[in-house]
Amino acid sequence: MDWSKEYEIGIKVVDQQHEKLLDMINQLKGAIGKDNVTKIMGDILRGLVDYVKFHFDDEEKVMHRISYPEIERHKKLHKELVEEVAMILLKIKKGKVITPQELMDFLQRWLIDHIMTEDKKIGEFFFA
Repeated sequence: MDWSKEYEIGIKVVDQQHEKLLDMINQLKGAIGKDNVTKIMGDILRGLVDYVKFHFDDEEKVMHRISYPEIERHKKLHKELVEEVAMILLKIKKGKVITPQELMDFLQRWLIDHIMTEDKKIGEFFFA
């Protein structure tokens, strides 16, 4: 999946981080068909979790700076994603088979839905 201007919320640092997140998710495509796909998926996911935490922290700082009224609800959504990805990592570690395509679809869907429905509101509030 390619980055599109329609995903931009207008806050440069947040948009750049969203684009990097999408790039990291797309790395899973490269894991498809490899012998050590489970290890590659785990490595990518661990890196993704670290970057997501960094991104969420930055995004939450922006929300604080602009006194975004829905910050607590938005932070809760961030926490839920980190927990979901941690559960997926745990399942992989325990040997549950999750295909790269399933994982990529989940992450892309979450990221794009989150940007388009939640993060766009931050941009709209920022520029209002």
